[in-house]
Order: sequence, then structure tokens, then C-alpha cells
Amino acid sequence: MATLRTVVAALMSKGVISAGWYSILTGLVLLFVAYLLSSAGDTDPAAPYVAVLFAVTGVWQLWRGVRLQVQRTSVR
Repeated sequence: MATLRTVVAALMSKGVISAGWYSILTGLVLLFVAYLLSSAGDTDPAAPYVAVLFAVTGVWQLWRGVRLQVQRTSVR
């Protein structure tokens, strides 16, 4: 995970990926992890609560990323 974070940080510093797209991708990954955790409720009683937390954070990140991209494209 640290390697992936380093690669994405390097891409962002070079201007390959914008902050908006970084937030959108982060939100999608959080929603995917929330989906995976929601199915683990039978084996771990805390998994659904963590899944809800990840889902809320994922939606917030998606909203933030879309808002940043709309602002970025409307300025041009």
C-alpha cells in the first residue's frame, strides 16, 4: 500500500493526476472496501459498522473530487 501511495504521490507532483481525480479514485476504493466488508458481517460483528464508516467517507471523497473537478474545468 505504501508503494501505491508513493507512486500516486509522484504522479500528482508531476501533474499527471489532479487532486479531484485522486479524491474520486479514493472514494471509489473506499466504497469497494465497504462493499467487501459488508459481506463479512457473519464472521466479524464490527465489520458492518466499519463498512458504514467507509461508505460515508467514500461518498464524501467522491463528492469532494467531483466538486474539485467541476471547479477546475469551469475556471479554464
